[in-house]
Amino acid sequence: MERGSTKHGPLHDEQLAHEAGPMAGEAPQPGRTEEWREPEPVDDPRELFDAGTAASSEQAEIDLRSELARLLTRDEFPAGRAALLGVLDAKGASQALVARVGELPAGDQYRSTHELLVALGISHPEEQPRG
Repeated sequence: MERGSTKHGPLHDEQLAHEAGPMAGEAPQPGRTEEWREPEPVDDPRELFDAGTAASSEQAEIDLRSELARLLTRDEFPAGRAALLGVLDAKGASQALVARVGELPAGDQYRSTHELLVALGISHPEEQPRG
């Protein structure tokens, strides 16, 4: 009889070896894959693109609102397009923000950041003017 230093019998040793097999580098037995090894179901890529586009567009608007709030103070208002572009240029605004403000009509005056956000179409969704 062989004496070892184990605390359990040979049947329990075999069971433990079987359970540790995949962890020890053995190939898994056919037909016995673990759930975490199964491939994920594939989503429709068009749905992912549409959701991603909407989320990225919403995030872009949030970023523009944040940047405007950070760069413009009450002292810059009232201001028209040219004055706003000058302030944004002097304060190092992003190209996306400068381009968006550059699309505003030349003759309009804006009395506050809120009016500017509404004119740019990027005010908070609850604040969007109803048409």
